[in-house]
Amino acid sequence: MLAALVFLLATEGRPLHYWGAQTPVISVAHGVDGGEAAQLTDVHAAADRGALVLRFSFDRAVRDAIQLPDGTPVSGRLSAALYLDADDNRTTGIDQGPGDLRTGADFKLELGVVSVGADPDEHRPAQALVTVALFRLARDGRRHALWRTDDAANPAAVSPHGEWVEVRVPPQHLALARMRLILALGDGARDGRFAP
Repeated sequence: MLAALVFLLATEGRPLHYWGAQTPVISVAHGVDGGEAAQLTDVHAAADRGALVLRFSFDRAVRDAIQLPDGTPVSGRLSAALYLDADDNRTTGIDQGPGDLRTGADFKLELGVVSVGADPDEHRPAQALVTVALFRLARDGRRHALWRTDDAANPAAVSPHGEWVEVRVPPQHLALARMRLILALGDGARDGRFAP
């Protein structure tokens, strides 16, 4: 019982940014999916103390998406892939062809969940870690990992709470400038622009 309570409290992070009535950079129109995986509904972006802060909103509470009804943590039911065209120039960055919105992206940010089993020796319950990774993209599609973390290791950079996950990208990895954000989806992609 205590382990389940600790797990529930640990999955609710603190807000990283005050969003107010800010409109999303990207909105995704969905019908009711009803599947197990959480569906992304929109992406917000803001500049805060020199860092890019992103908010990924889902169609259900993050805690409900990353655990079974009995509280068992589960991987793979919450994810997002966001490409960032840091110079808003489609002639630089990855080349996916002229018809692909990802062309020109310089970075890719991946959000996901990894289930970690209980460790009785360490008195740690099973938990689901919300993970984030940032990659620099080469023109030919190769990627170079720049930064990885999760909500347990770095709650000031990855914070799941309510129906969203907030991510603060360290400024040393991504300079703030006018940029294009491209959200990869199963049926294609959506993009939007952000200016700090």
